[in-house]
Amino acid sequence: MNKDPEKHHTFDGPSMDQVKNTGRSLLAGLAALVPFIGTIWLLVIVYRIMLKAGDLMILGVMKFVSLLIGQPKAYETWHVDFYGSNLLRFLLPIILTALVGIAVLNKPGKRVLHWMNELVQKIPVIGFIYSALVQFVDAVRGLGDDRKFKSVVYIEYPSPGCRLIGFVTGNFHDEQKGNDVTSVFIPTSPNPMTGFMLIVDDDKVIPCDMSIERATKMILSAGLVTPDHLGDAVRVNDAPPPKVEEGAPEKEDTSSGA
Repeated sequence: MNKDPEKHHTFDGPSMDQVKNTGRSLLAGLAALVPFIGTIWLLVIVYRIMLKAGDLMILGVMKFVSLLIGQPKAYETWHVDFYGSNLLRFLLPIILTALVGIAVLNKPGKRVLHWMNELVQKIPVIGFIYSALVQFVDAVRGLGDDRKFKSVVYIEYPSPGCRLIGFVTGNFHDEQKGNDVTSVFIPTSPNPMTGFMLIVDDDKVIPCDMSIERATKMILSAGLVTPDHLGDAVRVNDAPPPKVEEGAPEKEDTSSGA
């Protein structure tokens, strides 16, 4: 008796198109979720830090009050656990920070802050770390600040046709060369906190109409986030039209017909 051959069913697996579509969907989902998850995660961390700072402030106040009443250990039996206590713990660091800001904006506060800066910077190792943090904070405050950066410009480098994005920080007159120059900060990408400063002749500076905010985003993203257009690139000091010397005959207009 002849038996029919057994039919074997094989599983070929997903096709390449299915794998590509699945990978594309995963990437799209990650691109949509990562900003939200990252934002929530950072907010939770900041919230916990604020609560911890509030706890330390409340503990310090309770210890101080215990010393005032002559019972140094009395604070150990006190509890700050009531309705709205988390809000109080969260707001205390904000209020204290605002008060410090108000103080250092006044002349006496500025003098005290300057004196403290000089004192801390004289301490070995600690002074180096403190100075680095001060410079970092100043850079963050100045990034995109119109008081620091006046406009966005291009500097032609390292070869013709290549341009660096820079921020104008000032203009002054070069007494030695006898011409006007511009100080330009060239940030690095993707970390604009570092960079270098150039003193450039005005006629070598190429301005554009890109905003400081857009230029900063472009630098932070290493060019992945780009504006629709880079702006008009026109030399600052284009060569003026030649002046006609007094008494010299003017050239006749030959464009019109006789």
